Amino acid sequence: MRRGFLTWLALGLMTCAGMQMLGCKSDQATIIDGLTDEDVDRPLAPGEWGLVKLDPKDYPDMRSAFNDKEGLERAVDKSLQYMHAPSSHRFFPSGPITHSQVVASLEDIKKLLNTLPNGDAFQQQLLARYDVYESKGYNRKGDVWFTAYYTPIYYGSKVPTPEYRYPVYSRPNDLISDSVTGEIKGQRLPDGSMRPYPTRKEIVAGNLLRGLELAYFKDPLEPYIIQVQGSAKVIQPDGKELFIGYAGKNGGEYRGLGAELVKDGKIEKKKLSFPAVINYFKQHPAELNDYVMRNDSFAFLKEYDPKEWPSGSLGVQVTPQRSLATDKSIFPRAALTFITAEKPDQTGAVTPYRGFLLDQDTGGAIRAAGRADIYLGIGEKAGLDAGKVYNKGHLYYLFLKSGQFSETPVLTPVVPPANLGKETPKTPKITTTKPGVKPSNPATHTPMRPGDTEIFPNSNK
Repeated sequence: MRRGFLTWLALGLMTCAGMQMLGCKSDQATIIDGLTDEDVDRPLAPGEWGLVKLDPKDYPDMRSAFNDKEGLERAVDKSLQYMHAPSSHRFFPSGPITHSQVVASLEDIKKLLNTLPNGDAFQQQLLARYDVYESKGYNRKGDVWFTAYYTPIYYGSKVPTPEYRYPVYSRPNDLISDSVTGEIKGQRLPDGSMRPYPTRKEIVAGNLLRGLELAYFKDPLEPYIIQVQGSAKVIQPDGKELFIGYAGKNGGEYRGLGAELVKDGKIEKKKLSFPAVINYFKQHPAELNDYVMRNDSFAFLKEYDPKEWPSGSLGVQVTPQRSLATDKSIFPRAALTFITAEKPDQTGAVTPYRGFLLDQDTGGAIRAAGRADIYLGIGEKAGLDAGKVYNKGHLYYLFLKSGQFSETPVLTPVVPPANLGKETPKTPKITTTKPGVKPSNPATHTPMRPGDTEIFPNSNK
């Protein structure tokens, strides 16, 4: 979900016969460019922070969100898990916000959620003890464009077979990046010198990744989409599950299939959709390689422990309905946010939403103050719901006021619930007992790209 998104098309994806759809976030982009006429990707000035402090009289009404606590404390604990990592200090202060301030605010919010009697008392605490900041948005009026993403499910194999022939690849040892930020440095040559990493065309033409095949898929477009989206849950022929996610990229310039098809007059922009792109290449398979090779960016994958999968850019597991992807260069990592937007409720109906999320992820298209992406979970329903989120709203950040916390707090270990970290968020059970029976695999994208923690301790080897 970068420069645009796939998720709003999840419902349509289900009609694409024969495609095992997916969708996961990465530091890449998306197949489809955004269809809004507003410039939601408008950047801030170099070095400009993304938030503006509000007068208490302008604080949003957060009383109703106090009663919506499902998954919230778990997500707060995941943010604290990240903040306990030594590498997290590198990214603070963020604007005027300090590392200690974020930690203390998260701890305090947990206390308030468990001790206050109602939303009225909660709002009063926020008014008295918290500073609230609002995103400047894409128009400096606070408008933020919200989309959603989820974790897809795919069929694949760890070994090539006549059915599974198209691979995704593991990270090569000669790809050098910053082990904390994920910034691509280039390719280390045998003599120790560095150069830009080869482009997609160069990688393919030179067969540079031979021996690094991680998993194979049925259709040549599937591994490309997995690269773009950043992860997938793979159901292997024996029924075993493989969890793969982002492990780095070559640093090449990204060019989306949808934008290229529109530029060439193959699809009208007003008719552009993920199903339209899929259908085009089903009808013109000989053209697929040409369009894929126009994209110099190439992403690498790795196998994940399901205990921390799907993982956001902070290197901790994201929580359905509670994790948010933003531009980490202008917003404080791991912080508590409050959003006003529209999103599906438990029945799938799209309704106004006011709730708390944790800033725990990022994405290639989430590169401005006017973009944010909500993680909705794993599986078909999450995919269908994600396809309904594409609207304007507001994004706020909450921090304890100066004097309400110590600048040098003692970081005590987070004591998670008994099941925290021992199981992944609930995923629909898929059986593979009958040959030819396929799971319903909604598609779009999800958040899995470690980049700024110790998730890649060996990335500079």
